[in-house]
Amino acid sequence: MRLCVKKNIIKTQEIHISGRVQGVGFRPFIFNLALEFGLKGYVSNDELGVIIICQGENIKEFFDEIHHKKPKSSEIIFSEIKEIETIEIFENFFIKPTEKNIVVDIPLTPDFATCESCENELFNEKKPRYFYPFITCTQCGPRYSITKKFPFERENTSIEAFKMCPNCLEEYKNPEDVRFHSQTNSCPNCGIQIWLKDNQGNEFKGSNKEIFEKLALELSKGKIIALKNIAGYLLMCDATNSEVVSELRKRKRRPTKPFAVLFSGIEKMQDYLEISELQIQQFKSSESPIVVTKIKEKRDLPIDEISPNMNSVGAMFPYSGILKLISKIFSKPLIATSGNFHGSPICSTTEEAEQILGKIADFFLHNTLEIQHPQDDSVVKFSPKHQQKIVFRRARGFAPNYFFAEELSQLNKEKNKILCLGGDLKNTFAVVPNNHIYISEYIGDLANFETYQRFENTVKSYQEIFNFSPEIILKDLHPKYENQNIISKFSNVKLKEIQHHKAHFSAILGEKKLWKKNKVLGVIWDGIGFGTSTEIWGGEFFLHENEEIIRVAQLENFAWILGDKMSKTPKISALSILFDSEEKSCKVAIINSIGQSPMKNETEICEAPKVRNQNYLKQFFDENEWKIYTNLIEKSEVKASSMGRFFDAVSFVLGFEKSIHFEGESAMWLEKISQDAFDENVKLIDYLEEENFENIPTKKLFLKVFEEKLLGKNLGEIGLNFHYTLIKAIEKIAEKNNVKELAFSGGVWQNALLVDLAIDVLGDKFSLNFHEKLSPNDENISFGQLNYYLNLM
Repeated sequence: MRLCVKKNIIKTQEIHISGRVQGVGFRPFIFNLALEFGLKGYVSNDELGVIIICQGENIKEFFDEIHHKKPKSSEIIFSEIKEIETIEIFENFFIKPTEKNIVVDIPLTPDFATCESCENELFNEKKPRYFYPFITCTQCGPRYSITKKFPFERENTSIEAFKMCPNCLEEYKNPEDVRFHSQTNSCPNCGIQIWLKDNQGNEFKGSNKEIFEKLALELSKGKIIALKNIAGYLLMCDATNSEVVSELRKRKRRPTKPFAVLFSGIEKMQDYLEISELQIQQFKSSESPIVVTKIKEKRDLPIDEISPNMNSVGAMFPYSGILKLISKIFSKPLIATSGNFHGSPICSTTEEAEQILGKIADFFLHNTLEIQHPQDDSVVKFSPKHQQKIVFRRARGFAPNYFFAEELSQLNKEKNKILCLGGDLKNTFAVVPNNHIYISEYIGDLANFETYQRFENTVKSYQEIFNFSPEIILKDLHPKYENQNIISKFSNVKLKEIQHHKAHFSAILGEKKLWKKNKVLGVIWDGIGFGTSTEIWGGEFFLHENEEIIRVAQLENFAWILGDKMSKTPKISALSILFDSEEKSCKVAIINSIGQSPMKNETEICEAPKVRNQNYLKQFFDENEWKIYTNLIEKSEVKASSMGRFFDAVSFVLGFEKSIHFEGESAMWLEKISQDAFDENVKLIDYLEEENFENIPTKKLFLKVFEEKLLGKNLGEIGLNFHYTLIKAIEKIAEKNNVKELAFSGGVWQNALLVDLAIDVLGDKFSLNFHEKLSPNDENISFGQLNYYLNLM
């Protein structure tokens, strides 16, 4: 007869925590907190985040304290505690190694700005990491940019190549050390090495401090440096030297697009810039983006070379160790722009940098850290009056996660693996490989071959990180977008097409959780997007109601000619709108002339404004151009409602009479002169006040702007009233459609003046929704495609 021995069952609690809990010092935090509470058990990374098995008293209080004291850079989006049965008795609390080959279902960890503690060490001669550019701890340093795969363990990153020395290993194992269990821990003895060479291949030998002192000397001589930062190369030069700034423009082939400027700290920024407390918070945040900020005065900054035709600059705080060192040693402001030729992706390897940037840089500061995910710096702006946040570029520090999307994930009931290709200009893509949504960093214009390669490589890296192959691919309606070339690399996928501007609208509906609202009017204004075979869209009003998106109004169409040339040549947009306006203008003139004395005949009435307007425009075209363009306009079967091209046309009439070198250039100039007028509190005039319309009357409004210019009115005031009239048009269309909830998306809504006017004019009557987590430009298309598919298809 066999005896059955009953084993003791120990009361044990299992805690699961999901969110941004890997690569943020969460396990060492849990370890030390568990010791405080006298608990036994372990903490480990798993596929869903962090798992804690614990035995002891006061576990519920321990669970609550996790949420109250969690690491600064962490984000908890789900947590649960439950009792489990186990026969295992733990003698202590420990960090358990992560199991091999798990497929993660958590947010990825972005790069973090260097923390204050590490910065103090960086400049402390008595510390071992004095002048070590890659100083990090559990709370700061590169993460996403060096990640090969997840979970976030040293062996899954580029840091794996650097084996910890005895001192680093001792810190890693010491629960009382700030680098306890820091996966990126390294020092000058065992870590990343830097070296300086000129573009002829001559290397400068010396300590880290001597290398930075040599760099500062060369910068003071007017040299251009290519410096490898944590996520890619930056091109740098003395921002107070107008000649070298101009030379950098020439070499980089970037004639007019503004450069970012690196300042050594907040105090130095305040000498040059008008910065608010909100902006200071952004600079000091773990993301530390570039912030577009108004210049106080010119001082010794050649603003005309740094930011042509603007009175603002993209200000950069030294967020990494390497930037802190160079900006400290070289005390003056520095140009810090992406290490590339204009339009190409940022360089990230030594070979790539020397091959491509060798024609730009005089010196190279290289390092031995391998970058897995090259990224540009993120860029944000706050509207001057209402401090509404506007994202210009979402990349380092923000990408690739999208938090607070649980509701969207729940709509994917069949757990389909989805790839959203986004747009072709300012591309991002989005993937749903699990229960989370990942939106890639800003990739750029896919018409550039190297940028397209970066797009393909980044998609591939996501496949590897998540062991992911798409079952559904979402694409734009445009039949010739470059990103569609990647579709052939996948088999057995379902393809779904989503219209460009409906994707924009869906993006803001998703970001602001408006899908369950009964009636929302989307004001979707951008450059261009494929509407139909005969229509280019870009000035759209959509109504979301009863689980449908319907186009209810638009910017009145005008002739679309010459494709990309029209997008880069504002005078063509002006000609298209004005030339197409003459017939209506004539009819208005006839009506207005009735009863006048002496009575003018119909021909005179029509010819006078027509001849005058055409004569004004003719001076900007040669005879051949005029003949060809006007003929194309008359015969054009393709029409456009592009708000972007409308802004180009108005900018041209008011003085922007050159070609566009970067997208949005003319509109930024128009915003600047109009903002100057707004700051002077001039009286606002609605140019369409007496008009009753279904669609914004493009030609009528443009003729009014044209007339004001010819009458010699102040150009800034005309521009301001143009902006104001558009906002009043939104008000009329919203009232006509009986809506109270407005949502704004599309690149035009990066215009801070337009945003401030919208808040002023519409804020009391309507609920207003602007992008804050995503950029309003085409970067949000991929997220919008996902939203549209999950909610409406």
